[in-house]
Amino acid sequence: MPGLEVAPCAVPEFIDHDDLLSDHKAPPGYRVLGRLGQGAFGEVSRAVSLATGEEVALKHVFPQRAARGCAPAPCNLARELAALQALRHPNVVALRAVLPQGSGRTLVLELCEGDLGDLLRHAPARLDEALAKTLARQLLRGVAHMHGAGFMHRDLKPGNILLARDGALKLADFGLARRNDCPGRAAYSHAVATRWYRAPELLFGARCYGPAVDVWAAGCIIAELLGLDPLFAGDTDIDQLGRIIARLGSVDEACWPGVRALPDYGKLRFAPSPAVPLAAALPDAPAPALDLLGHMLRWNPDERVSAEAALHHEWFLLEPATAPHAVVAEAVAAMQRLRDERRAAQRAEEAAWQEIYGC
Repeated sequence: MPGLEVAPCAVPEFIDHDDLLSDHKAPPGYRVLGRLGQGAFGEVSRAVSLATGEEVALKHVFPQRAARGCAPAPCNLARELAALQALRHPNVVALRAVLPQGSGRTLVLELCEGDLGDLLRHAPARLDEALAKTLARQLLRGVAHMHGAGFMHRDLKPGNILLARDGALKLADFGLARRNDCPGRAAYSHAVATRWYRAPELLFGARCYGPAVDVWAAGCIIAELLGLDPLFAGDTDIDQLGRIIARLGSVDEACWPGVRALPDYGKLRFAPSPAVPLAAALPDAPAPALDLLGHMLRWNPDERVSAEAALHHEWFLLEPATAPHAVVAEAVAAMQRLRDERRAAQRAEEAAWQEIYGC
């Protein structure tokens, strides 16, 4: 589909039946069922194909918008399309079609029922190890395929990882994706990735980096699967670095040759700090899983294990075995039920306050 300007595959929020879109916004051949969410580039809706009956996600793109001020919207849209066309994999969200609509474009995407962030937020307790292991393996399979195809995602986080009704995990939102296999690699922006999942080289202002930034983010996500809470939840970039130092220990040339040459390294000063075992932050995590995280969350990006190699780590070979997709699907369904109950309770409370105060 050359020449098309398309939107990044925004991660849909769960459908809100109180905020339905009108049919006139649907492209020909589709009927809109409800709104899923809205982002920097446009809005996402749930729809059904009139030809096949398949439910899909429609992302209508407003090409005049820009994302985070770091690139014109058409640039990000072209990256999104290039990645989605190249990455055909069970653990990558599928692009069904790209349709012109007004001054923008509409992406027709595989519909997923939620995202990993919602699963973690609505989980009543720590995830069962088999479930966490299953999700971690699917995540790494998607990342390994992406890297093998020559792409970096650069914004992996739970909200950008979708969960299908059948329990399959899907990488999504490739608006910041870049190829990483080009000769004479140009300098990249360091202003990518969501702070809690941003690799140290990005926090130090690196302009030349590789797929290891995704490995770091995936490690943070797997840690969250094991403990439910973000491992490094910094309030600012400096606070983020401080939290990483408090866990991994001070960073210098001994553990990361070349770190002093990074643009922002000399601008920051932190008190010396010893490394603290990951087990202190994840006391219930099994030792093999902690060992895998230890290979993914390293200061030096050259020392981080690749996603492909991580898939062969002993944690995935030991008991408990990974769970079948049906178990993941049930976890997604349970999360949806809990979410709906909480939303209903919140709406009832809001209605009660409105009745009392008339506002």
